[in-house]
This record gives sequence, structure tokens and C-alpha cells, in this order.
Amino acid sequence: MLSYRKINLLFIALICFILILVLLKTIPLYFVFILLFVYISILSYGVVFIKANFYLNSIQKLKNKNQILLSFDDGPDPALTPLILDLLDQYDAKALFFIIGNRAEKFPAVIKEIQARGHIIGNHSWSHHHYFDFFSVNKMIVEVERTNELLQQILGEKPLYFRPPFGITNPRIRRLVEKTGMKSVSWSFRSYDTKSRSNERIIKKMRTDIKGGQILLFHDTIPRTYQILKEILPYLCKKYNLKSKL
Repeated sequence: MLSYRKINLLFIALICFILILVLLKTIPLYFVFILLFVYISILSYGVVFIKANFYLNSIQKLKNKNQILLSFDDGPDPALTPLILDLLDQYDAKALFFIIGNRAEKFPAVIKEIQARGHIIGNHSWSHHHYFDFFSVNKMIVEVERTNELLQQILGEKPLYFRPPFGITNPRIRRLVEKTGMKSVSWSFRSYDTKSRSNERIIKKMRTDIKGGQILLFHDTIPRTYQILKEILPYLCKKYNLKSKL
């Protein structure tokens, strides 16, 4: 599997080798730029695709292939999250909720309800800022620890799991995870409930593409998510155990 450290070592060796060949006039200089383009493309791929585990290892699958785990980002929402909790109760399903700190501060009662229903609560940063992945490591740590401290005040315990905003990773995110001692969690199936795809298309894809052992990504701040879950949960419950935990 490709990783940031391995790629760096490989490309340092390659660039040195190619520069020597350029100096010896064996190959033209543009080979250097081609190599740099390939290098930047690989780094960009690792940033965008958290499931590649390029910059850091993230939990993305369950060991038990008879189980699946629902996960929800960006909450809590005072109206939608309780509806989803009620729906999960109907099917005795447990989920992982990644909480944004400034929303938890506004709606602590919803956070307590998530815990009371037996679900896992994770950290999704304090602000979910659009430029979070450009923050310094120290600024990232402030956001994550502020959320951890608030959740500990509300719940009596700090969360163990962290999901980077937007699923973006880079070397600073890796250092953040290392310094806070948290475990990064990604997903193995994305519902695309935030995109313009129709509910019918999403449900069809879920029926055909979901496999055992997967972690599913949803958002409990999107009204359509409740309707999608209402349609698909009976099907998923017949095929898989939805009470799994990481």
C-alpha cells in the first residue's frame, strides 16, 4: 500500500537519479518536471481520498463481515437527529455520530440523548471550517481538544474516535491524530446524501453496493437522509447485524 513516507523516499531517490542523468545529458530536463507532476498528483490523491490511508491509517471496515456500521457526520441537529435516533431504535441499530463541537455546545441535550440510546460519539472538530486542513497542527489540536473537553463535560467521557472534516487528510492531520491519541475513522461506503443524486438512485446503489463489514457515511443534518434510511433500513436489517461497534 502506498504511504506518504514511502512515496517521499521513492521520489527523492528518483529525482536524484534523474538529475544525474540530466547533468550527464542522457535525458532532457523535462523528465524532472514529469516526475514532479506525478509526485504532486499522488500527494493530491492521498489528500482527497481518506480511504487510501496515505497520510495516516483510518479505520474504514469492520472485522465481522456479517455486520455494518452506520455513521453520521456534522450533527447534532435538534430536529433531524432525534428523528434518526427514533428510526434506529425501531431496528435496534447502533451508529457512530461524529459531532461538531460548536453544534454540541448549542444542543447538549441531543448529545446526551445519542449517548442514552447506546450510540458511539466521535469528534468532528469544533468548527468544521472549510479551511481546517490548512490550519497549523496547533490550531487543529485546539479545535479537537476543545470539542473533546465539551463532550467530556456533557457525557462524562472523552471521545476516542475522530473523523477529519470533509474526509481530507495530510501530514498535519496525521500529527494531530498522533498528538491527541485519537483514532481516525473513515468509511467504506458513502451515501452521497449531501449531493444532488435522487433518493431513488442512492437507495438503488445501497442495495447493490453495500457489503458486509462496511462503515456507511450519512449526515444527520440533511432532511432527505431520514427518508433514505426509512426506505433502506428494513432491507439492511434482513441482511446484516446493525448493532456493531468499532
